[in-house]
Amino acid sequence: MARALSHNSHTKNRSLDMSDSSKAEGPVRVSEIFNSPDADVVVRSADNIDFRLHKKNLECSTGSFPPADTPVDPKETVHLTESGETLEILFHAIYPRPFPEERMKELEFKSFMLLAEAAEKYAVYSMISCVEVLYPTCTLTIEVTAWQLDGYKHALSPKRLRILEFAVNHNHRDLIYEAAVTLG
Repeated sequence: MARALSHNSHTKNRSLDMSDSSKAEGPVRVSEIFNSPDADVVVRSADNIDFRLHKKNLECSTGSFPPADTPVDPKETVHLTESGETLEILFHAIYPRPFPEERMKELEFKSFMLLAEAAEKYAVYSMISCVEVLYPTCTLTIEVTAWQLDGYKHALSPKRLRILEFAVNHNHRDLIYEAAVTLG
């Protein structure tokens, strides 16, 4: 079986290379971390990594997956649009295991925002809270674009704008305020 998603093989500020519109071809691999022999649902990432999960964990830890007693064809695979790396981090929040906080801190900004969007999309509330706590560590190195207007120098960070967009889309009042203040 091909080795997939080893959590010890990451480097500082790495990027999750799949976006919501990506479609992978090639062999299907299986997550080393989420490969339960008694799983009752298989979730496949956009880059063909299978996660063997438990419906009960999904039901109890998320607000978007169907209840555990929903009949599912055991041969059916649920295809998601996120990368395997995004889903692997996300799925830590549905099992009783430590959050991959250090791994999350090492993500590049774009990758961190993909994780935040996935947490919101699948209503993984504990991961949403973790993202809210960790988001400042992912924005410490902010690129700033400066320009001159009416004799005043203005600076605008694309990352801060992205955080503001995310916060508005998902009604995170504290993040809206913090992002708006730093834009001002």
